[in-house]
Amino acid sequence: MSENLTRRAALGVLGVSSMALLAACGSKATSEASASASGSESASAAASESATASPSASASASPSASASASASAANSPLPNDNKDYSGVAKLEKMEEHGEYQPGNAEHPPQNVPSPIVPEAMHQNSVAGFAAALAYFGAAFEYLLRTGDMHYMNEVSTDQETLAAMKKYADSTKAGIEEKKTWYVNPTATLTIGTKQPVLAQGAYNWTVTLNVDLGEKLFKDGKEQTVAADKRHVKMFGEAVGRYLNNKWDLHMDIN
Repeated sequence: MSENLTRRAALGVLGVSSMALLAACGSKATSEASASASGSESASAAASESATASPSASASASPSASASASASAANSPLPNDNKDYSGVAKLEKMEEHGEYQPGNAEHPPQNVPSPIVPEAMHQNSVAGFAAALAYFGAAFEYLLRTGDMHYMNEVSTDQETLAAMKKYADSTKAGIEEKKTWYVNPTATLTIGTKQPVLAQGAYNWTVTLNVDLGEKLFKDGKEQTVAADKRHVKMFGEAVGRYLNNKWDLHMDIN
């Protein structure tokens, strides 16, 4: 069975077309991810020119000029901190809302822990980008269990990413509320593929995999059903494109 067919069948249990999620972002991130090394060199040169601007020009800079300088600094290459970020991006803190209860015959998962924005996400660093990816993974798991995507707004302002997440969230919520169908304890994790991200055309790119485990059981109209083994696990591959905007990392997700 093909990977796409597996996703379509697995997510279709909730009446969800996988294309709503797999459409997550279009060609913009693809072009950024495939940009040549010359793009990185151009960004570095632009940042260097900004840094050598005369003191008098800096002193008389208008608010718009200051914003431009800030954007130029944000596009400057981040120092390699020599850390290996490959592997599961795990969020350090989650907010508890009482004792978590997996789904059962009477209700979907309840008191689902929600993600807390990590302090590192406000840092213009490789660690900050990695923290944003960990937050995205946790926010997606929350969406998977509840149909609520509002935590995604903390880590992305990209309209294509948010539109894809909204379609998926709306379909998941409709499955729960209208079709009385939900998984017992679905989980999601985001895995970073390489030690460090790559700078291309003013944005950082990291190869990622979104791993979804729908679990062994689901309930439909109060009746327990077994999730077929070939439909339980869903893997989505692609690029996470990160920009540091307004003192926080902002993600554009190109995964399918």
